[in-house]
Amino acid sequence: MSIRLERVEAAHDVRVLDSAETFEITKDADEPEPDGTLSIITDSGEDGIQIAGTETALHGWLNRARNNLTTRTAGPRILCVLDLSTHHLPQHICDDLDDYSGVTAHDTEYGWLLYVPGMLTEHRVDHPDTVPEEVWQLWEYASRFDASYILLHSDADRVDALPSWDW
Repeated sequence: MSIRLERVEAAHDVRVLDSAETFEITKDADEPEPDGTLSIITDSGEDGIQIAGTETALHGWLNRARNNLTTRTAGPRILCVLDLSTHHLPQHICDDLDDYSGVTAHDTEYGWLLYVPGMLTEHRVDHPDTVPEEVWQLWEYASRFDASYILLHSDADRVDALPSWDW
């Protein structure tokens, strides 16, 4: 994973007055770059910044930026929640998700709120045989995006990078 920063020359000092500035994620032209990079571009008229990298790298960068902002401003901690379809788990696992030792999951009306352990390697050592492999796959995918939780619900889209089951 890599992030490419491109220098942008400003005509004058830039001061951010509104942290809610919108940004867009774009691909150069209609096709992705050969290395699969995407760009986040923000601008306020004449001045701007472009951050380019893989999807995973950009999500990681945004999460680290948000965490650093929270730390430096003593603001509230905002957690990253990955939105996934319940179909990324077989039905028998979904039905009993909160019964597995090592899994923290909260039943919702349409699915589950699944906690992603912060230290997956250590968690796997502590729970080698009690957590289903399908849950490990979700956790590993969520960790790539620095997600603290996974919201599994029936209306969410399926992700091509993960297996899914029809039930």
